[in-house]
Amino acid sequence: FLQLLNAHGANYFDSIRNMDKEKNKLLQIYGYSLQDDLDGKFEFIYKEGKPFLKLLDSSIKRVAAPAPVTAPAYAYQNAPVVEEAAPAPVVVNGKATRLGIVFNFNAKTYPGFVVDTVQAEADEATGKFLGKTEKLDLTKFVNTAAFTEADKQLFQQVRKLQDVEVNKYLNRNSPFSGIWENIIQTEGDDLPEETKALITEYLHPKLKKVFEEQAGESYAFVLPKGKAFKTAQLTHVELSDDFISPVFKVVANGEHYEMVCMVKVQGELLPFSQNESNSSLLFLSDGMVYLWKKAEDVLQAEKFIQEGNIELSKADWKEKLHKVILPLTREYQVEFDKSLVTEIKDTVPEVKLMLQEKGDYLLFQPVFSYAGFETRLTDKATISIPDGDRILVIHRNTEAEQAFLTKLDTLHTMFVTQVESGSLALRGADVLRNNWFFLFVDAMKEMKVPVFGFEALKNFRFNTARPTTHIHVSSGLDWFDAKVEIEFGKERVGIADIKKALAGKQSFVQLGDGTLGILPDEWLKKYALLFKVGDGRTDKLRLSKYHMSVI
Repeated sequence: FLQLLNAHGANYFDSIRNMDKEKNKLLQIYGYSLQDDLDGKFEFIYKEGKPFLKLLDSSIKRVAAPAPVTAPAYAYQNAPVVEEAAPAPVVVNGKATRLGIVFNFNAKTYPGFVVDTVQAEADEATGKFLGKTEKLDLTKFVNTAAFTEADKQLFQQVRKLQDVEVNKYLNRNSPFSGIWENIIQTEGDDLPEETKALITEYLHPKLKKVFEEQAGESYAFVLPKGKAFKTAQLTHVELSDDFISPVFKVVANGEHYEMVCMVKVQGELLPFSQNESNSSLLFLSDGMVYLWKKAEDVLQAEKFIQEGNIELSKADWKEKLHKVILPLTREYQVEFDKSLVTEIKDTVPEVKLMLQEKGDYLLFQPVFSYAGFETRLTDKATISIPDGDRILVIHRNTEAEQAFLTKLDTLHTMFVTQVESGSLALRGADVLRNNWFFLFVDAMKEMKVPVFGFEALKNFRFNTARPTTHIHVSSGLDWFDAKVEIEFGKERVGIADIKKALAGKQSFVQLGDGTLGILPDEWLKKYALLFKVGDGRTDKLRLSKYHMSVI
């Protein structure tokens, strides 16, 4: 073995393996086989145990690949498969099979209803079902071929609203994750608040999509609580895409106060107690079903279903005012009894500006303060502040607020308005260009508007101080030393840092406290050449006598 290895090398053993099959495949490329005379024409070499063909005679060319052999066509050959288009919904004499959605209020647990579907022949002209409806079993296969595309989409949306899907969500997200489906729920037992919140979190966005798409459609129904699921018991309703929010009223009632939850429906305030359904997730009134604007609204309404109107005694009024009522005023409309309210109008707000980062942009967020209470452009039009046992209601001066925003917007042509936050955004590069940052700082000082948020910035931590430069010159035989001191407020920067910034074509320099010292255009015009031609040595620049004019 060792003799063969030493005599012929490590590849010798690969060369004596029987690889005729692999070799013939390689030779077929040129129309040869192992039976032909290959001397001077080809040579086999081996790499990692595999044969490779080396062409020795350049006159030999590859042959054309043989045409693939096709099977003969027979008389009984299968015909090509052609995909058939899905059948269109059949409409005969203005009649078609349509899908209806049913809010069934016979559910025993939260949210107090389940969503079912029915199908029946319908008169498309009147938008009404003809004859009896058929309830569809959503747990089984349903042939939807006869439905319109809109009905097919609705069918899939309703499937996502079923208890089995809700339970899957709870099983993933509740404190009982993984075992929720094994917990037996007894009829009549109220669910924990956390579970109700999770159910609402899952159902609300899906219901909102259904309401948006089905508003104005004719095939929506409710099945009142206690009624059997029969066509005659289904009540036709409409779904509204005008989403509602709770409105709270605090009224004086003898020796106590009472907080009432109301709903504004088509411009009219209705007490939530007039909800014709037994669910806090939906509001049913006069043949119209409404959905709350936000999932959080549902939880507020749920309190009033359980407790009714909330009574507040005058003894604990002050405590409830701070803990219960005023927090509601930040999100919702709260109306107070006139005997409790002092109103202030046309007051001038104090203004300050907050700086924030958002990607490559610097955000300028105006904040307006009324009697110490801060608000932003997108907040509510009124501010409720406790004033002893009374409520101070301040009407925001929107004209003054808008006037400030307009002034701020005129400071740069590249400002981008952020409608959702009421702020202005500017790219970081535009902030540094043409001394704009210092112009902005000076403008805010002139307007007596304090600017906050510098310390929280990471990419745009600007030092508001302008650079001060002192140069002390000493001379030698044919050179000059210029001792240069550059300060940004209390922060001093070295010559090497300035030269590095100039070499990188940057108009700012990193300071010792982590802020960025901005080099204004007038400073660059005055001193940039000095730093370019001078040889930097710690705090000194050495210049040739020919560069004295630069100093």
